[in-house]
This record gives sequence, C-alpha cells and structure tokens, in this order.
Amino acid sequence: MTDNDDRPVPTPAELRAQVEETRDELGRTVEALAGKADIKNRAQEKTAEVKDRAQEKTAEVKDRAQEKTAEVKDRAQEKTAEVKDRAQEKTAEIRNRAQEKGTEVRNRAQEAAGQARIRLSTTAHTLGGKVQDHTPEPVRENAGRAVEAARNRPGVLLAVGTAALVVLLVARRRGRH
Repeated sequence: MTDNDDRPVPTPAELRAQVEETRDELGRTVEALAGKADIKNRAQEKTAEVKDRAQEKTAEVKDRAQEKTAEVKDRAQEKTAEVKDRAQEKTAEIRNRAQEKGTEVRNRAQEAAGQARIRLSTTAHTLGGKVQDHTPEPVRENAGRAVEAARNRPGVLLAVGTAALVVLLVARRRGRH
C-alpha cells in the first residue's frame, strides 16, 4: 500500500516499533528537561563544585604561604647569624683596639713615671748637695745616718727627698714675696 505521497505505508509492527522508539526518545527528552528544570538540584551541584574548587585553592594558598613562611624564617635566621657574626667581629676589633690603646697609655704612663723619677732623683741630688753645703757638721752627721737608714728603705728616701723639695720650694716662695 501507498499513500498519496508514494511512500509505502508502514505495517502495524513497524508502527509499534516507531511508537516505542519515539516514546524512548520522548522519555529521555523529558528527563533531560526535568534535569534542566530542577534548579535547586543544579544549584546544589554547582555549589558543591565551587566549594570543592575553593577548598583546593585554599589548600594551595595555605601550602604556598607555609613555604613562603619557611623561606622567610630561614632567611631571617641566616641574616640574624650574619649580624651576630659581624657584631662579634666588631666587638673583637674594638676590644683589640682598646687593649692596644690601653697598652699604649700604660707605656706612656710608665715612661712619664720614669722621667718623673729621674727628675725627682736629680732634683733630690741637687737639693741634697745644696743642703749639705749649707748645713753645719753635726747636722750633716745625723743626716748621714738618716740617709744610710733611708738607703736600706728606698721609700723613706723618696719621702724625705719629696719633703725636702717641698721645704725648698716653700722657702723660695716666701723669699720672693
């Protein structure tokens, strides 16, 4: 049989197969449309997807931050060690310079003390000669004994010489005024 279009007319079995196939297609289409129309379900899926991505990003950022923190901490420790080393070097340098200056000052002081000793000794000797020239014989004898005693104790000699120098200076000053 043919219809007006010159197409063969399908048999009842073919029509049933076409109807079955169309029903299946229609079912799939309805399911797809229902899935698309289910906004709540799609929103939940999208939310879960975004949440998962956010958690992944958060974990990545956290890991990077921990790495950076560790790097900064390491660099800070290195810098701290460098500064500490430089400070120790500078401290040692300053200590050495101070010791050198101390030695230098000590040497100058010893030199000045030696020169003062020589001047004092010379002055005491000169003064001793003047005193001896102007001192009567009995006083010189007693002074000689005192000098012998002083030689046995040099500190006493230094004290006597200083005292004599002071007496001479006082006498000179009084003589000028």
